[in-house]
Amino acid sequence: MTDALTQPLLGLGETFPEVLFVLHHPASGKYGCYLHDGVHGLACFSTQNGAFRFAEWIDLAGMACLEVNFDEARDIAKARPLPVVAVMLLDNLESPLIHFVR
Repeated sequence: MTDALTQPLLGLGETFPEVLFVLHHPASGKYGCYLHDGVHGLACFSTQNGAFRFAEWIDLAGMACLEVNFDEARDIAKARPLPVVAVMLLDNLESPLIHFVR
């Protein structure tokens, strides 16, 4: 049996950058989101280039890249309908940094 306290915590010791980039579709009010291991979250990036590369996967023309701080990203994520429950830093898609907002 594994002791849960000895298992690494997701994102422990890691922090989000002060400046984040998110994708927004002004015409619909939608934001770029991502699903990782059953968790839906607002997709955030530390660079515009990362956000624009992610936008290539979204089948929605007219996506804009917005520069926000961490608190603004949290507010955007909180305002999204369920199942979005987190902010995700997706600089590494295989190992995102996840911050739960609800």
